[in-house]
Amino acid sequence: MNKLNTFYKERFDRFLPHLTDAKNLKEENVHKLRIDIKNMRSLLFLLDALNIDTVEIGKLLKQLRPVFKYSGRLRTIQVCKKLVLQYNLNHQDDVADILEENLESVSNEFVLALVEFKPDKFQERIEKLYQELEKISIPSLREKADKIILDELDLIYKLWASSSGEEYYHDIRKFLKIIKYLLQLLLVLESSDEIEREYKIIKETESTLGDWHDRDVLDRKLATIQKYAPNPQFKSLVREIKSKNRSEKNIYAKAIKQQMLANFLKY
Repeated sequence: MNKLNTFYKERFDRFLPHLTDAKNLKEENVHKLRIDIKNMRSLLFLLDALNIDTVEIGKLLKQLRPVFKYSGRLRTIQVCKKLVLQYNLNHQDDVADILEENLESVSNEFVLALVEFKPDKFQERIEKLYQELEKISIPSLREKADKIILDELDLIYKLWASSSGEEYYHDIRKFLKIIKYLLQLLLVLESSDEIEREYKIIKETESTLGDWHDRDVLDRKLATIQKYAPNPQFKSLVREIKSKNRSEKNIYAKAIKQQMLANFLKY
């Protein structure tokens, strides 16, 4: 088994245990599952870009889609509730309860996606994929990965240059994730201080964008709750939470700009 196959196998094999663990709906387990899927999706997209002659990539992406979709909805509620409860305000539980009011339906959709996943079929598909990975030339993989990274960087530059605000932060984060996973792969195939440095910069910037994104999602949800607040007191409470959340969001936005200007835009 070559290094590429070993790299993929390690990541695909741990997915199924995490899939089982996530059935208890605990935040930590849902988070691990989301990371696994994001990792696998990026790696599958790379293989697709390499024009591997197999239909298994499309089938795997399609099979992962429902779990990814509903785990995302569940994760959003869990993160927003956690952020609200960190402020230690009187009656903040009332706001958290509203955020959680559709948790049962989202949880049911997520559990149903897990039940319908068919692990045996998944395992069968990745075994076929491993056979194709043995045929891949490492130099051609490196060449394609480098091209994808440069293409993603170009898209990021264009988004960053086209706006002085935060409207494209979410898209930039998605592109950074793709680069991050590709650099992880390259580090396995080739030990390099330069790749390690690039990976660290990308990872730190993407992480800060993730913190900003969590506050941005909560900000929008709080705006909806505030709009339909049942009384002035409750509206005032939501306004206070929203103000604290926006302060944190602005701190992360400032950090993102510093990271982009100091490190990322030097690529």
